[in-house]
Amino acid sequence: MKKTAIAACYCRFFTLFSGKFRRLKIGNELKIAGRLYRCLPRSSLLTFGLYKTEKERALPVKRNTKQLFSMIFVFAVIAATYSCRMLAKFDIGGVYPSYIRAALYLLLFSLWGFSIDRRIIHKQTQHCLRLTALLMLIWLILRTLKYEFVTDTTAARYIWYLYYLPMLFIPLLSVYIALSLGRYDNRLTGKSVAMAIIPTLLFAAVMTNDLHQQMFAFGGGSPEFSGEYSYRPLYFVCLGWMIACMAFSLVRLFKKSRVAGGKKRMVPLIMGCVAVLYSVLYLSGIPAVRWWLGDMNVTFCLLYASIYESCIRCRMIQSNTGYIELFEATTLAACIADNEGNIVLRSRAAGDDMVCPQEGQKIIRPDGMRISSARISEGYAVWMDNVRPLTELREKLSENKAEMEKNKKKLQDAYLVRKKLHELTEKNRIYDELEARNGKQTARMRQLLGQCENASPAETKSLLKRIFLLGTYVKRSANLYFLSREYEFLPQQELRLTVDEAVRALTACGTECGVIYRTTKPMRSDEVVRIFGLLKIVAEATVDDLRSLFISVSDSEMALSAECFSDLSRIATDEVTVCFEDGLWLIRTRIGGGENAQA
Repeated sequence: MKKTAIAACYCRFFTLFSGKFRRLKIGNELKIAGRLYRCLPRSSLLTFGLYKTEKERALPVKRNTKQLFSMIFVFAVIAATYSCRMLAKFDIGGVYPSYIRAALYLLLFSLWGFSIDRRIIHKQTQHCLRLTALLMLIWLILRTLKYEFVTDTTAARYIWYLYYLPMLFIPLLSVYIALSLGRYDNRLTGKSVAMAIIPTLLFAAVMTNDLHQQMFAFGGGSPEFSGEYSYRPLYFVCLGWMIACMAFSLVRLFKKSRVAGGKKRMVPLIMGCVAVLYSVLYLSGIPAVRWWLGDMNVTFCLLYASIYESCIRCRMIQSNTGYIELFEATTLAACIADNEGNIVLRSRAAGDDMVCPQEGQKIIRPDGMRISSARISEGYAVWMDNVRPLTELREKLSENKAEMEKNKKKLQDAYLVRKKLHELTEKNRIYDELEARNGKQTARMRQLLGQCENASPAETKSLLKRIFLLGTYVKRSANLYFLSREYEFLPQQELRLTVDEAVRALTACGTECGVIYRTTKPMRSDEVVRIFGLLKIVAEATVDDLRSLFISVSDSEMALSAECFSDLSRIATDEVTVCFEDGLWLIRTRIGGGENAQA
């Protein structure tokens, strides 16, 4: 068992790096390798000749020698059980030889089932062989109960019927094994699962044989009065089912096997023919066969196990054995180390200077070879690979990265220069636009400032009022100009800020002002610019004698009520109406274009 475990460990370790098994996950394989490696202590490895130090590279135990040990054990157990059978036949030793015989057979098939669980790789095949071993154990337990413990004839007869549970379902499992060969999905198709209906129906017919006697016909018409029986058609149907399943399984395994042809591949077919021949001879009632090989239950279990074992030995069924030599012969430089970092096993490609690096670290040699390790249970998996191409590629990438950093710095500098140039260009353009738009007002302000030099205090105050009003207009009109270029409609808040700034300027000049807003929705930006221009015209025309100004703005109209001595009738246009009533100038202008705006 230990040798099987270490062989499986090497197999798993090899699959980590073999190109043939790239689809396997490294993490899971390392865990499995660790568990299997843990099964063998260092002393056991020395005993089996598998342990190798850095200076010692002994050859592994040959596969034929290991098989020979297992075969000697199996034949020794079979010889012991056959001897017990002969002793029981001659009534030597009482019941104890029969008990020892049953115990040895149960031990033998239990060990075989356990070895199947450790050796078989394919999951579906492994499950089927597990069930096969379990059915064989059930078969032998039923046989022991029938012959050694049960005395009631009815109970013994139904135990005899229960023999057909393993006899009918073991052939079905052999078909499943043959169908799963070469498949990686580990699942049976619906048609394959439906095949279980046949042995189920046959088994139900066997268990109800007392009712119809189509399986066994008893003398006298009732099994209670006679122990003699004859075979009926249903028996031969069951026999045909078993032979057909066995033949199909062996032929399919023979065809689908990827192992090259040879004499060993004929062994399973020969064992199958032996099983059929034994069935014929047993049914024919030959006394010699019944005397020497009369225990049909044990014989069939041994024949079935020999068929499966021969399929495994000749590699028609994939098994996790024989990988020690593969690990030794592989061109991959790999090792297995213990917890202290001591090399336990090397492949032949691994040099004597290959050591196990500390956990989490890697060793890169001057020749470009990298030694890596991965933690597994009770040790480390160590391997070496060539990283020189990767190192050279990394150096080229570093050079390209440095060059790209230089180019990036140059591009950033060029971008900043270009950005500053665009900013200056945009500022100049904006300044030119404002100069062209408000050139007259700025020129007028310079002219008024020139007049203030030699003017009287009263004249200077009047000139400063004009300059202040012109500056307010230039500031707010510039703001409205940029807003109108970006937005078609201006919100009510922007309208109020515009009118309020004009009101504050007039109030600062000594005019009593008031304003009321009745707007409920945004206003077109060009209309806001126009009514602000109208306020500027009124302020310029009445700057010296404007006493009060009341402003009312709604969604459709702006109305001004001005108290002054100046004649404002000259500002009337097609869009502006002016009239004089009760000492007040009433100025109105319609506001349009806001029908489609949303509040």
